[in-house]
Amino acid sequence: MKYNGIDFEAIMATPACGKSFLCDKYPELFVDADELRLKLKYNVPKDLSREQLESTKGERLFQRQYHGDELDKKIFEQLDKCREEGKTIIASPHSIFQDYFASRNIKYCFVYPNKTMQEEIARRMRLRGNPESTVTENYENFYELYLSDIQENSSALHYEFGQKEFLEDIIKKFGFDFNKKP
Repeated sequence: MKYNGIDFEAIMATPACGKSFLCDKYPELFVDADELRLKLKYNVPKDLSREQLESTKGERLFQRQYHGDELDKKIFEQLDKCREEGKTIIASPHSIFQDYFASRNIKYCFVYPNKTMQEEIARRMRLRGNPESTVTENYENFYELYLSDIQENSSALHYEFGQKEFLEDIIKKFGFDFNKKP
């Protein structure tokens, strides 16, 4: 992918921009790294719906499977496999994914909401079924998170999204070929 003359091969994006939606819609093209991490860390029931999974944020009651270095190793192995399959990694801004990208020399674009998006992000989080405690925490910390986002310096590129923009729309701007065969 390319934007403003800068090439990159992965996306790191903040909550409520459409990561899971995009990965669910195009599972042959994208991998939701955060969901992969969750399903390696915990024994998540396979029949859990997206809404049910979102409702557990902040209160994961699943039995742990992997911990620490063993979890990190499993995540790296799975992400490597997904890349070998031709999938694009879509990750949340978690340190494990920053470490993965750095260790593999993967250039990524960091996608985050404009500072005017506080109400919109809260609305999106409610619509997808996040617990109110998670919505409130994000809402109360929104401006501090925004200040942190604009200072992020590991990515090849920043993209600050606005109202009515979702990750699928943004990736189209990046020239992603949704018809490619992995």
